[in-house]
Amino acid sequence: MSTVTWPVGHEPAGASIYAINDAHSKASQEAVWSWLVRPDKWHTFYRNGRHARPKNGPWPEVALGSKFTWITFGAPCTSTVTQFEPFEKFAFTGGGMGAEGHHAWLLTDDGNGGTIIHCEETQRGKAIGMLAPVIQSLMISQHQKWVDNLARIAESGRRP
Repeated sequence: MSTVTWPVGHEPAGASIYAINDAHSKASQEAVWSWLVRPDKWHTFYRNGRHARPKNGPWPEVALGSKFTWITFGAPCTSTVTQFEPFEKFAFTGGGMGAEGHHAWLLTDDGNGGTIIHCEETQRGKAIGMLAPVIQSLMISQHQKWVDNLARIAESGRRP
């Protein structure tokens, strides 16, 4: 069962797309978090997260209320950080080009100094609804690369 706190209108029920992805990292929650809250560095480990730029709020390490623009799946998007519980929960809501989504990340200590990375995303909107049969599997596979690569870069010892 999801432990994501869904904003009203972004719950999985009724979403055109609902993606869930998990990974495990040998790195600490702090190391994973340091990369997760830096949208300006996502492109170094996720090719669908490019050209992140600040609109308002804390930057380059985002915080609750930070708003930024970026390109994902080739489409411009504006996102706002809606949940920020250091080293544990990070979420943003955003949209662009006929879609509105919510992406939530949960980081949990694995009991051995590593981190379980869990993310869930919902997407809604007329355009995304029409494209859902094609995009659903692509989103799941690309998000799996995102969580896997986040795990690996955090393990590398590099910092953003």
